[in-house]
This record gives sequence, C-alpha cells and structure tokens, in this order.
Amino acid sequence: MADIGTPKNWLVSPTKEIDDMWIEVQIQEKRSRIARHKQDIEDLQKGKLKELGAIIMMLELEIKELENKKIQDVQQ
Repeated sequence: MADIGTPKNWLVSPTKEIDDMWIEVQIQEKRSRIARHKQDIEDLQKGKLKELGAIIMMLELEIKELENKKIQDVQQ
C-alpha cells in the first residue's frame, strides 16, 4: 500500500471529503507498515535468532571435533 500516496497533479482541488479519504489512506498505510515491522520483529525473535543460535552450536561442536582429532593425531 505504500505506493498509493496522495496524487498531486490534478486540474481541480479536492473537496474536504476527498482530503479526508486521502488522510484515511495514509493512516492505513502507516498501520500496514506497523504490522509489517511487528511481523519482522517476530520473525527475528522466533526464526533468525534461533537459526543463528543453532549455527553457533554447530560451529562449537565442529571446533570440539577438530580439537579431538588434533589430539588423536598427536597421540598416534
């Protein structure tokens, strides 16, 4: 909805009713943006942060595996 906007190039001036309609459009655009940002926050909290946590845990496991391999190679 962000592409709706208020048209500026008219040959006539808008009435009060039309001005009010444009204001309602702008209000709805702002509400939609708020909803999208709230969804982005939820996606970060429930998705991306957990994904990054899982990646870190996997990398830590790989480090332990490599350290164990290094110790085993030294012992041989």
